[in-house]
Amino acid sequence: MCYPVLKRLFDLVMAGLGLLLLLPLGLLIALIIKLSDGGPVFYTQNRIGQFGRPFPIRKFRSMVVNAEKLGLPVTPEGDPRITWIGRLLRKTKLDELPQLWNVLVGQMSFVGPRPEVPRYVDAYTPAQREILQLKPGITDLASVLFRNEEELLRGSADVEDFYVRYCLPRKIDLNRRYAARAGVLQDVWIIVQTLCPYWVGLLTIYGFTLAASLLMAYLLRFDFDLPRRDFEDFVRVLPWMVTPQLLLLLWLGQFRGLLSYFRLPELRQTVTALGLAFLVQLAIWNILPAGILPARSILPLDFLVSLVGVCGVRLFFRWLRERSSIPNHRTVARPSRIAIIGTGQLATNLALDLARDSDSGRRVVAFFGDDPHSWHKRPHDIPVVGMPECIMNREWMDQLDEVIIALPDEDATRAKEVGELLKGSRLKVTSIATWPVLRPLTV
Repeated sequence: MCYPVLKRLFDLVMAGLGLLLLLPLGLLIALIIKLSDGGPVFYTQNRIGQFGRPFPIRKFRSMVVNAEKLGLPVTPEGDPRITWIGRLLRKTKLDELPQLWNVLVGQMSFVGPRPEVPRYVDAYTPAQREILQLKPGITDLASVLFRNEEELLRGSADVEDFYVRYCLPRKIDLNRRYAARAGVLQDVWIIVQTLCPYWVGLLTIYGFTLAASLLMAYLLRFDFDLPRRDFEDFVRVLPWMVTPQLLLLLWLGQFRGLLSYFRLPELRQTVTALGLAFLVQLAIWNILPAGILPARSILPLDFLVSLVGVCGVRLFFRWLRERSSIPNHRTVARPSRIAIIGTGQLATNLALDLARDSDSGRRVVAFFGDDPHSWHKRPHDIPVVGMPECIMNREWMDQLDEVIIALPDEDATRAKEVGELLKGSRLKVTSIATWPVLRPLTV
């Protein structure tokens, strides 16, 4: 079954269940809003949906009545228009619950670009308007990464200008990247990140790993033939064995960084945290009565297995991150093959920047220059083939898609001459003055 069908089926089922199961909570929120200031329960605003069609989006009202007449569509932290109940609703994202109806009727999806107000969409560039081909959603990757947007806008002198110039383009770029690799698993992961703060997810992963490691220590201790009595012992000692480990991992900063980044410094922190936890466990073992303690051999076994378990989990998430960052060459179009005219600093810096930008879809395959001393050299492992006129050879005409003239301003005459040479060829010809600003060549 194709992704769009699965996505719509998921939206229908989950929106229907959500409206049914969350009805009591919604009624309670509506009652509190009504009693707080007597104003309307819902806030309705026109947003731009799929294919540029406007539609009414609904939220539980989190601001004072007629807030749109008292300020901008964007709200920085501390905005006086936000009510006391509105702050709680915004913090927990409960103000978005009425949008389940928008999902049910097909105006929105659970995951998709957050719909914007018309005044911001009108300012989109043609490239940015491509995201209007997607159905808007309750949440998206931008919602996760801009979770604290109100704090981000707090210090800006012109909130709307800051949002339009800096926040909105980044959100659109994130959604364009999402569209390029959208899938069911990615949608589920975005929903999980939206509902679950990052530290809660870390606590769950670490807690499960440490509990599983303690169980493995017991299994190793009894040669994988764990008696019922010792399993009950495992359950009894689990809290005071795992709690020091979690607290010390927290103390040494293992809940602040990204789980998928794991190098030597993180390894040292993990070893230190679990080593200190082992000493704490050993102290507890010597303090508590013997009848409620595990066998002493469990303690070093648990330290070793926990260390392997935590490091293994972090390496696994690192592998997932690195794997997801590798482009899928089976679906990506062949990159544009570029020749650069020039071998000086301007040309080589340009080649290096293009090589670093793996998403540009452009690959430098050759340099061409007038200095014979540079021929057959390989700056940045790219060959300098010969003089620019060599491009006109059929061999290179078939191997290139674009030519960039990267000659300094003092060689403007030569740049114009090369441009005249390539005029009329099938190659796209561009001239630059200062990278990364490209300008069409005028000949």
